[in-house]
Amino acid sequence: MILKKRGFSMRRRWLVVLAALAATVGFILPGAPAQAQEPEPEKTYKLVPYVISDPELVKDPERIRQEFAENLNLDRLGIQPATSDGPSASTMSRALAADPVSYVVDSSRFPGGAKPADIYDYATEEQCREHRDQATQDAGWIKNRFSYCQEHVVFIPAVACVIPPYISCEVEGEYISVNTLRGQGKVGGHLNDPAKLRWADFLLDVDVTVATGPFAQPTAKMKASIECDGGYRNPTIPVEEEYACFPGPNKSTEKPVPQWAIDDDAYFELLSDARAPDAANGEQIAVGEFHIEYDFSIPWHFQFMDTESPKGGLRFDSAWYLSRASTDKLGSVFDRAVPGMSMDKADQGIMGAAVHIEEARANPAATVPIKAGKVLHGATPGDPLHRLPRAKSADHRARADRNRTVSTNYCATVAMPAQPTTGGPFDCDEYALASTYEGSARWEFEQAPQYELDHSVRWVNRSQNQEAGRRTGRWYANDRLLDQDPFFITIVDGADGGGGGGGGGGGDVDNPPTVSAGPDRVGNEGVPVILHGVASDDNGAPGVGWSYTAGPDVDAGAACTFADAHAGITTITCTDDGTFTVSLTANDGVNAAVSDSATVTLHNVAPAIGGTVLTNPGTSAATAETTDEGTVTPDSWAVFRAGDPVTLRVPFADPGTNDTHTCTVAWDDGTNESVTGQNHACERTHAFAHAGMYTIAATVTDDDGGTDQAETMVVVYDPEGGFATEGGILESPAGALTSDPQQTGKLHVQFNVKYQPGETGPVPGGGKVSARLDGSDFSLDSTSLEWLVVTPNGRVAVKGSGNVNGDAGYGFVAYGDDGQDSIRLVVWPLSSGQIPGTAKTYDNRPSIEYDLDRFDPQGLEAGSVIVHS
Repeated sequence: MILKKRGFSMRRRWLVVLAALAATVGFILPGAPAQAQEPEPEKTYKLVPYVISDPELVKDPERIRQEFAENLNLDRLGIQPATSDGPSASTMSRALAADPVSYVVDSSRFPGGAKPADIYDYATEEQCREHRDQATQDAGWIKNRFSYCQEHVVFIPAVACVIPPYISCEVEGEYISVNTLRGQGKVGGHLNDPAKLRWADFLLDVDVTVATGPFAQPTAKMKASIECDGGYRNPTIPVEEEYACFPGPNKSTEKPVPQWAIDDDAYFELLSDARAPDAANGEQIAVGEFHIEYDFSIPWHFQFMDTESPKGGLRFDSAWYLSRASTDKLGSVFDRAVPGMSMDKADQGIMGAAVHIEEARANPAATVPIKAGKVLHGATPGDPLHRLPRAKSADHRARADRNRTVSTNYCATVAMPAQPTTGGPFDCDEYALASTYEGSARWEFEQAPQYELDHSVRWVNRSQNQEAGRRTGRWYANDRLLDQDPFFITIVDGADGGGGGGGGGGGDVDNPPTVSAGPDRVGNEGVPVILHGVASDDNGAPGVGWSYTAGPDVDAGAACTFADAHAGITTITCTDDGTFTVSLTANDGVNAAVSDSATVTLHNVAPAIGGTVLTNPGTSAATAETTDEGTVTPDSWAVFRAGDPVTLRVPFADPGTNDTHTCTVAWDDGTNESVTGQNHACERTHAFAHAGMYTIAATVTDDDGGTDQAETMVVVYDPEGGFATEGGILESPAGALTSDPQQTGKLHVQFNVKYQPGETGPVPGGGKVSARLDGSDFSLDSTSLEWLVVTPNGRVAVKGSGNVNGDAGYGFVAYGDDGQDSIRLVVWPLSSGQIPGTAKTYDNRPSIEYDLDRFDPQGLEAGSVIVHS
């Protein structure tokens, strides 16, 4: 066996594998006695996927490549191939953290309890790389409640092996990318249903570092899709689990691998359905476990199973009690990290409250009320407090109020130390907070005497105490801490460089704002495309404004509008296809304005005749919009007299309102016309010289080559065009009689229909139609006629109604061809419509074609068809 690897031990291992393989497929090892002629060598191909989160390997993916080239596996690195159920397993264990994953927000983000200008503070791609040790954890790095990062390497070697007489395996190509997935939680509903539909979005950056062999081919493609497995938590109303967490309109992105190296971004959305936020519906919590699925389509017959990134988690809620603002009552967060808030002892706004918390937890026995073995929680994520939302219900309000009462009652006792002589006025401050289940009345509500006196009270400057309360309350709402959610409070000292403060010296530098226009977007003309811009500044949210520039591939006259040109997250809608550059400009009023741009590529949408237009053709997110323009007229089977004008109107819809349109009409009598569409419709008038059934074909084409087609058939009669007589027998085929598809036999057909002298039509005044099928109870006798068509080339059709087996309520069309002595008879129940459709009683030539040029008659065994022109 020949292997392109180094090392005697590896060669022996592959020989063992080869021996097992030989027993399976029956080829001969070197040195074995030949028993048959050796078969021709056969080359097999295989892709071996790895999805790796080891931080050292993410930093140095070349090490992965070198290891596989040497050993054809990554066993020495402790990495196993990925599967369709998850990323690569690692045998190298990481040190377990002492506490759960957590994040910390500085309380100074909420001065005076104000809502931050940027409630999200999303992580940038650079910040994700700076926190690579956490971001490469399977759970990812959670910067804060709304911001998630996960980094991993996708490594896929393409291995080709030739067998027999020897196995020779080599790497014929490689794909390596370092992928960063950034998740962004949201407050408020999705654009598709802002009152109920919760959502989060994700930005995937695919940094392709190696793409060789089959991966470098233009036909090599990689598709990235987001998937989520979710469920509702303790629902109080009927729910369907599949809607707990599911991909939104932006579900997947597929590009050629070489294109990913140039355009490395993809955008996804996850949605969660719910009823409107209301106490009667509960919090409607849904949790989901999401991942990115990678699917490669590679030339050269390589076989590949899809594989997945590490899984992250998020939570959706519709907690009505978090805010009075309806838009803030629903949202999504990344809940696999314990929320934490820091308070700075050097912050003049809250220093008294911060010092109380720090000192009480450091030495609970020294606090009042006095209790041996007192326990005060909330210093670490592993020993958290739990939120008690007072606004959720009367019971919650009662417990929170009782927490406060127990504390203030003690402050009024003689056991409480006297208030300080300076630094007032003072409040009776308590810890644990009254807004937690660990508050001072815990023992009463949980009937657990061991918790009695497990709290601390102290006199704290009233302004500082109340400011700490305002900041904490805003943090609860901003970061969506729900009932029973764990959290912790950490104390820092800004004077020692340990954290932020509430002060700020006069020498601070006002930096320019930062701005990002978000990822490039792809959409369709006339359809809103979401833009995800972000801007921030040292001193709050700067003013922002969107603008756009049309590229050279955009037709003159095209225009775009923004849903809100002064919001970072908004939509843009353009009247034509092409490439547009959108720019987001941020201005803090001090520094020069800062801008960033993204590209919006819009595809043409073909016009749609008669009522609907697909706004996302060819994608899983296709949706339809209904136009009010009506349908094609005249309707099929409309009746006209020869020589009278027939006006064709073809309405169409096109979301690209800057497009121009051309209509071509084939009248089915040898006449073809072309006309420019006006006001979303084409109109032409034509007169048919002779009787017949004419299928009019109309095609609408826009200036980008998009087309749609429609047909309508009209019936043209001529009272002076002649008449016809039919009488004959044919062999009725199986399937003609729908009530008994196996029935065959002789069908006897007769008709003699004509316009009487002086009649103007369309109803002929003379004649009748009859038929009967031998061996069955099927018979037809006409009771009224509607029209008669006799063509110059010897064909005839007559339509009317009659009785079948003596029962009224049936329509019929009888056809004949003089030249071939052939007929067709179509009978249907009028309850299904005035024209034949799928519900037929009899049709000896089943077909959807009813035009006299296309009616496909059956020859008579006896009798004739005679047309008198």
